[in-house]
Amino acid sequence: MMGIGYGGSIQRRDCAARSRSRSLENRARRYFEGSDAAARQIGSYERNHSGWCAETFAPFMQDGRWFALYAPDYTATRIMELPSCKDLGGEEPLSHGFCPVDYYVPYDHPDVGAAGDAGRFGFVAGCIWGDDSSWKIQYVDLSNASAGVVVRKEMFGYVAMPSNALRLKDCVCLDGYSQAYPHGRLTVSLQYDLSTGTLVDPF
Repeated sequence: MMGIGYGGSIQRRDCAARSRSRSLENRARRYFEGSDAAARQIGSYERNHSGWCAETFAPFMQDGRWFALYAPDYTATRIMELPSCKDLGGEEPLSHGFCPVDYYVPYDHPDVGAAGDAGRFGFVAGCIWGDDSSWKIQYVDLSNASAGVVVRKEMFGYVAMPSNALRLKDCVCLDGYSQAYPHGRLTVSLQYDLSTGTLVDPF
């Protein structure tokens, strides 16, 4: 059993190991509230991909309510209400959609909280199906999360996580974020032609 960081009381069981496999084997995700000795199952869902199970469940708080980004279908990001585990809405499955492999919602970052934006945005790493040589970083607007609305934006361009990065969170720095200067720094991988100094077109 593995904790997911939701108030220290929600636990996740039966999560597959991280893998780069494209296997579409369904895996059940079960969520429990309480300690190991007296845990009570409060919800479950099936994910139609055996990889990135832990990384594609990201609890966050917004305006005193708990939610989570999750991906029951490997091509779509959706919002779950906690602790009910009710699906509120989000992206619909798409055969060539953006496949999430990791989420980061900085709801507990002190500077983001002080600016009044806790839980109102996040980040997703993944790829368009078939373009899995690297994980691209995109922005996620969660301002209407309570209504089940997820707005994913490719606002940084085609930028990828470094190949040695373990988690998306490690690639995002929001220190100094404020209402006046809602700035963040991303650690990304860029490839240059060293004979000309020009950026290599990823396509």
